[in-house]
Amino acid sequence: MGITNKQFQGFIRLALGWLDRALQESPDNESLKSLKDIFQSMLEDD
Repeated sequence: MGITNKQFQGFIRLALGWLDRALQESPDNESLKSLKDIFQSMLEDD
């Protein structure tokens, strides 16, 4: 049993929300910025 596309997109959006929070606390963290870019590229509607 796999995960549906809708579930995957929901997970990515959830992770992006947490990344946004982390970036508010550490706006200069380049690793977080890179990770956010990768997750953002995974969204279909981007």
